[in-house]
Amino acid sequence: MRLFTIFTLLTLVVPGLLSQSRDQLYHDYIEKYHRIATAQQLSHGIPASIILAQGLLESGAGKGRLAMEANNHFGIKCHDWQGKKIYHDDDERNECFRSYNHARESFEDHYIFISYRSRYR
Repeated sequence: MRLFTIFTLLTLVVPGLLSQSRDQLYHDYIEKYHRIATAQQLSHGIPASIILAQGLLESGAGKGRLAMEANNHFGIKCHDWQGKKIYHDDDERNECFRSYNHARESFEDHYIFISYRSRYR
């Protein structure tokens, strides 16, 4: 019974504490990248909210390794990529991902990727 009580308390308390920091991370990410996402919306018609939502999820609110070390906010793999690369474990070990000089390039590539790859149309 004691173990059940501890588990129940952790289940109720910990998510609330974590969501506060998660909410702040999400807010910070949106604040930092909303101008880029809005520019993408104006240029390409994909809603900024969709771009930011996918960026938040794929990059761990900008705190994931690919976002921090390679400005790759959408987890785009190399696929015929001639630019800089970073290797990261994903579906398989040591997979090749695109690396960008600036997050803006990642957001632009995201548009190209989802617009012209038949898998994402």
